[in-house]
Amino acid sequence: MALLALVGARGDAWFGFAIFFTLSLGLGAPYLVLGTFSNLLRNLPRSGEWMVWVERALGVILLGVGLFYGMLGIAPKRAGWVVPLVLVVGGIYLGFFEKSGEDQPLEAAPTSGGATPQLDPRAAARRRFRWAKRVTGIAMVAAGVFIVISTPTRGIAFRAATLDELRGTAGRGRPVIVDFSADWCVPCHELERATFTDRAVIEAARDFHAFKVDLTRFNSAEAQAWRKEFRIAGVPTVVFLAPDGREVREARVEGFLPAAAFAERMRIAARGGQRAERE
Repeated sequence: MALLALVGARGDAWFGFAIFFTLSLGLGAPYLVLGTFSNLLRNLPRSGEWMVWVERALGVILLGVGLFYGMLGIAPKRAGWVVPLVLVVGGIYLGFFEKSGEDQPLEAAPTSGGATPQLDPRAAARRRFRWAKRVTGIAMVAAGVFIVISTPTRGIAFRAATLDELRGTAGRGRPVIVDFSADWCVPCHELERATFTDRAVIEAARDFHAFKVDLTRFNSAEAQAWRKEFRIAGVPTVVFLAPDGREVREARVEGFLPAAAFAERMRIAARGGQRAERE
């Protein structure tokens, strides 16, 4: 649905073909690989204790995904903490508390005569499996901690706005940036965490009046008024207005955009605002 909204907003048939062709390649790639290399399935390891652990690891992933989308509906501002939380808690559980391969002792293989007992191959495999569990758990915990300490805490200082307040900014000498977002919109949160926290973007935003419009209730009367005023097909959409209130159409952002590309759109908007002032 997000791709359909994006293609509909662009109105470009070739762009629509390219983006859905790419989507179809992604959906079909696993089946292509399985169909081409089906004989390789015979070489996969047989089921055992490792498969029980993998099953529980996939359960942790599914629980994390469900919790993430649940938080988007309940407390969207805290949804970003789900990933590091699941990594830390899941890593501790899968690496140190999950019991696959732990309930059988490492036995020495019997030997004849007085030779030194040799470690049974199955016991050696269980020992390697236990070490793999520990390493995986430690890596997950480290990844969760890294996400927490590397997450930026500053971003563009957006203000909430009404239509009348936004129209009143026209003629105040600075261009305007308007971010249309929604609590249930995953790319909107990606913009907030990855793009709006970039230093170059924050610095460039000081030359703009910055407003954020919440379209969580997408079909409400207020949201429809905003959508009609600015022709919003979906979220996230970022609109740039010249100081006289006219939109700098070529700078509009629809969907997620990395920081460098977003900063370039801001420069385009600033140049468009300067041209509008001269006119």
